[in-house]
Amino acid sequence: MASRDELRIFVRDALVAGKARGEISTVLTGAGWSASEVHDALNAWDETPFSPPIPRPVATVSARDFFVYALTFGLLLIGAFNLVLVLQALVDLAFADESYGATDLIRWGVSVLIVTAPLYLWLTLRERRKLAEDPALYRSAIRKWLTYLALLFAAMTLLVVLIATIYALLTGDLTGQFIAKALIVVVVAGGIFLFYFNDIGRGDPQ
Repeated sequence: MASRDELRIFVRDALVAGKARGEISTVLTGAGWSASEVHDALNAWDETPFSPPIPRPVATVSARDFFVYALTFGLLLIGAFNLVLVLQALVDLAFADESYGATDLIRWGVSVLIVTAPLYLWLTLRERRKLAEDPALYRSAIRKWLTYLALLFAAMTLLVVLIATIYALLTGDLTGQFIAKALIVVVVAGGIFLFYFNDIGRGDPQ
C-alpha cells in the first residue's frame, strides 16, 4: 500500500500537471483513499496559483521541545495541584476544621509552590519570547500534544467537580465549606483551560 508521503507526492505531481483539486480528490477516493487522507494530502499544498505548488508549513518534532514543554506542563500540574491543596486547607482553617492536617498541607503545598511557580513562570515567559521572535515554533507537534493534554486535564477536573457538586446536592452535603473548595478547583482548572485554549490554533496554516 502506498504511504502518505507517496500520496502527497502524487498530489503535487497532479497539481503541477494542471489537474483540478476536485478531480484529484475524485480519483484518489475512487482508488480507495479515505476522505481525510485525501483532504490532508491536498491541504499540504497551498492554493495560490503558482507552479510548482507551494507546500504549507508542517508540524515539527524535536527532543528539545519534548524536554522544555514536558517540564513546563509537569510543573504546571504539580503546582496547580498543590495550589488547590493550600487554598482548600485555608478553607478548612476558616471553618475551624483541622481534621485532615490542614496546617501540614499548607506547609507542604507552599514548599512545592516556592520551587515550581518561579521555574514554571520563567520557562513560560522564556518560551513566549521565543514564540514572539519566531512564530514558526508554534508548529511544534510536542507543544500541541502537551497543550491538548493540559486542556484534557483541566476539562476532566471541571467535570469531576461538577459531578461531585451534584452528588453533594443530592445527598444533602452541599455545605459552605464544600462550595468554597469546589470554587477553588473551578477557578484553578478553568484558568488553566482558558490560558491554553487560546494557543490551540496558533501556528496553523490559514
